[in-house]
Amino acid sequence: MGPATIAGTVARIDPRWFALCLAIEAVTFTGYAVRWGRVLEAAGGRASFARLLGARLAGISAGALAPGAKVGGEPLRALLLAEAGVPAGPAIASVVVDRGIELIANVAFAGGYCALFALRDASGAGRVLPVVVASGVALAAAALGLRTRLRSGASLVPDRFLPAIERIGGTRDVLGSTESSLRALLFGRRRLLVAVLLSALVLNGLVFAEFAALLAAFGAGATLPELAGVLLGVGLAHALPVPGSIGALEGAQAAFARAAGGGVALAVAAATAARLRDLLWTVPGMLWLAAGASGGRGGPASLARERVDAA
Repeated sequence: MGPATIAGTVARIDPRWFALCLAIEAVTFTGYAVRWGRVLEAAGGRASFARLLGARLAGISAGALAPGAKVGGEPLRALLLAEAGVPAGPAIASVVVDRGIELIANVAFAGGYCALFALRDASGAGRVLPVVVASGVALAAAALGLRTRLRSGASLVPDRFLPAIERIGGTRDVLGSTESSLRALLFGRRRLLVAVLLSALVLNGLVFAEFAALLAAFGAGATLPELAGVLLGVGLAHALPVPGSIGALEGAQAAFARAAGGGVALAVAAATAARLRDLLWTVPGMLWLAAGASGGRGGPASLARERVDAA
């Protein structure tokens, strides 16, 4: 496509649409933190909004840079809560439930995106649909297995795997506390879980609106099928084992734009917008981690410093 085409696309950014995109992002991030806070309180823990927002941003950054469907930041979220004094069991359980509900909403929206994209390219949507269905089946199987083991009173980790858990710093007490918190959430707070799922669906709708505003900022008046293709490309790119999705994200946008018949202009706009959005979602978390690492007690690196000092 050439640097001149890409530079021209960036130069045409409309600041009004871009400001709207940033406003939608602010609301989305706030929603993520509030939702997680509700789940954490139901699990038996509590943290400030600032701590939840910072940990969520840090988790998004780690998940975006590490390969694996953006789940790489979830252990970091639990660690940051534990560093802030939240009991490890409720911290881990809140992350598991929050992320699980988010994945359910993501799969539901992915099915909707396939249906929309099929209006423009039925064969392309048909190739993506099996991936979405397989993801939904795997998620349902994992949720059912988790629920069955917890209801029966069995541990989530078989005894033969406990030594491996302990070698990486886990303990039986933390595992037991996590399982107790999960039981309290899954079997005692079903109304809350329904409300959290509805909020996850609303937040996914905001992400759709955010992409629409971002593409409009680049002068790409994408149709609904084209927007659906952009979001399908984002999801598939982040599921590939490529750190930062470098190349995969841009290539997926170009492929879906071509399938949608949007031409080079839409391909460049979609690829640039998707990469810019990833940066907008990644940089704040990295800055928060850096500030905590260089700041005082309670920052992300405080636990490591305390261990060194003790040694």
